[in-house]
Amino acid sequence: MFFTFIIAQLFLDMLCHMKFRLFYFFASFVIIMTPFIWLFFPETKNVPIKEMIFVWKMHWLWGKFIPDETLHVGVA
Repeated sequence: MFFTFIIAQLFLDMLCHMKFRLFYFFASFVIIMTPFIWLFFPETKNVPIKEMIFVWKMHWLWGKFIPDETLHVGVA
């Protein structure tokens, strides 16, 4: 919320100084963040919340940070 407030306060001032280039400025962040999201966050479409721990455990990066003990939660 803090960064949203800062952007909202600075937007008009930036628009006056940068004119249309401001939208290129924000578009550059979208272009930078797209590969980041694609690489570091797994697909979770149609995955129930109870199975999310398995999705994160199978991920190439985040799987190293999830201990094996957490995979047995809820198993009777």
